[in-house]
Amino acid sequence: MSATLKERLRKAWYIHRRRQKVNAPRANRLIVRKARWLNDARSPVVLMIDDLTNAWVGGGSPNPWDQGGDWGGARRDPGGALAFLEKHLLADFPEARATFFVVAGEISRYTHHQPFGFAAPLDATAESRAFFTELEADPRYELAYHGFNHGSPGEVTEKFLQEWRGFPSRDAANEQGRRGLDIFMRATGNRPRGGKYGGWDYNEFAGDAVDDLGFLWWCRDWMPRDTTGSVDDDYYEPQYFGAQRVMALPTTVHGYFWDRRQIDLLLERSQIISIEEHIAGKRPDGLVQTPNIVDDIHELRKIYAYLRGKSVWHANCTDIAAYASARDLSLLSDVTNDGFTLHYSGRFTRPSLTLHVDAASICSAAAPHIEVMAPDGRRLASADWQFDLARHLHRITVPVENGRYTVRASAAGRS
Repeated sequence: MSATLKERLRKAWYIHRRRQKVNAPRANRLIVRKARWLNDARSPVVLMIDDLTNAWVGGGSPNPWDQGGDWGGARRDPGGALAFLEKHLLADFPEARATFFVVAGEISRYTHHQPFGFAAPLDATAESRAFFTELEADPRYELAYHGFNHGSPGEVTEKFLQEWRGFPSRDAANEQGRRGLDIFMRATGNRPRGGKYGGWDYNEFAGDAVDDLGFLWWCRDWMPRDTTGSVDDDYYEPQYFGAQRVMALPTTVHGYFWDRRQIDLLLERSQIISIEEHIAGKRPDGLVQTPNIVDDIHELRKIYAYLRGKSVWHANCTDIAAYASARDLSLLSDVTNDGFTLHYSGRFTRPSLTLHVDAASICSAAAPHIEVMAPDGRRLASADWQFDLARHLHRITVPVENGRYTVRASAAGRS
């Protein structure tokens, strides 16, 4: 047999044994990677509801508003907007989470001659303060900032000047923002973490003011998810702006004009499913506000029914922004057999981060689990989900801290 043929046979035998996993290779250190979203969900889902405030549009009797005319001033009244949302959506879809974008001061009319039936700041009375404080504490809801007054009225609706478009300077934007935040904090006891431009409209001073005012995240662009390929995928990813790297969250789904192709594409790309709505349908100028939860409730129910059983994470905007920050702005380094190091440069305090840990280098049949210690010495759950016993793959969720996380094999998982 020629030397060449013998070498070919030797190589073929080696490749055959490798394919049959004879003497399969074994990593000599841990392998750690970040999950795209919390607990490895395909996409997060949030219901974004604009213009919650202490106001209503005048209506008839027995309520001072007609259905669709309450902007939050009805508080817990059975005929109000919040009761409608809870009865017609959240009662059947308790997993849903909403971020309300709140106007802090007395909301502005659209025209000089067409006022709201009632409008006052969030902190106008003890009853309104108690209502907004209750909402802030409810785990289903988050209150975010939408402005001091939403804008300035005109002679006709078309002349209404959106608040974040009308600031003549950065200082003016900051001054009015501080006034709105003071009211917000008096009414709720907390400072909002993020917010949104009213009417999706803003000028060259707005971004700097959002940054100066200390917001962690912001919604600034409105474009439902394109399904034609005309818009690059990166448009629908979280972005950063300003000196402090405020996170810009995309808004991707219209609460009425949605279709399954949008949802499917967002899931395929593991992008945020953020559903845009308004708290009220009726405006003081007689026009309908689109989208709104009253007119769109059947479509909203269809969206949440379609999402049932899919790998999604229902969360508010701050939850989503905090996770994206932990994922984007943490450096994973020094991965060895006994642990790894995280260095986080973001602005959220101890955000959560889900990690996939291939621990085949340290685990065995006798010790198939892992134990993880955080840099502060706290022991974490060893494995929320052991999804490959043979290869010792684990999924863990850790609080992000700067420092060394130690890992060791364990005979049994901890909870």
